This record gives sequence, structure tokens and C-alpha cells, in this order.
Amino acid sequence: MVAGLAAACCLAGLQCAQADALAYTSYYVLDQKRALDFYVGQLGMVERQRITPSAGVTEIVLGFDKNPGTPGILLMHKADRTAPYQIGDGFSRTIITVADIKATMQRLTQAGVPVVRQPTEVASLKLTYAMVRDPDGYLIEFIQTN
Repeated sequence: MVAGLAAACCLAGLQCAQADALAYTSYYVLDQKRALDFYVGQLGMVERQRITPSAGVTEIVLGFDKNPGTPGILLMHKADRTAPYQIGDGFSRTIITVADIKATMQRLTQAGVPVVRQPTEVASLKLTYAMVRDPDGYLIEFIQTN
């Protein structure tokens, strides 16, 4: 309950004093190039690092800057995988803050990214949010605080 309240306060633009912070969201992708085209090409993330923890497995560390201390996304890829992954019912979404949600959504729409929700204002939280799906079907939410 307290964590949920703290998250809601942070999303509403209030001061958040926490020692712990989100590091990465991690999930498997079927096609590295397609995933990178979306996260780097469409969302503007940068590749921070590639790790090969075992033969045929690649971890691609992404973020909005090169700083490894800021949150990001970790894309997992198995070279021998041919079937699409099933998104588990326990996964909800990855949330990204943006400065101009309308411009972000316009650019993604023009690029053919599937839109789940157009920008929607939530006055009580002083924010606007919108949602798209990445190439593997994962839900990405964008938030702009008002």
C-alpha cells in the first residue's frame, strides 16, 4: 500500500525521497533488430551495454542516456528461439515519462506503432498518459506531468 502511494505521488510530480529506485525492466524479445528499431529508433533510447551471460543468450541494456545509474530496459534475446513469447498475465507495462506526450504519440503514430490509448488527462493526479505496444506486444505507457 505504501509503495503504491509513493509511486502515485511520484507520478503526480510530488517529491519522492526513497533510498531504493527502479533499475531496469527486463523481458525477452524475439527479434533484436526489430526491438532495437523500436526502443532506440522510435523511443530514442541508447544502447548502454551488451552482455552474453551464456552461449546464445544476449542481454541488451538500454536507457535514455549512457548513465548506468539511471533506470532502463534490459532486452533478453535467445538466439535459438523461433516462436514468439507469450506475455504473462502478471506483466502490466513499462512506464516512461516524457516532456511532450502529444508530440511523442504523433511521432509514434506516424511510424505505425500500435496505439492502445491516445493521450488521456487525469486531472486528480495532474498528469496525462498514453499507451502503445512495442513490436513484441509489450505495453508501454507514457506519462507527462502537468
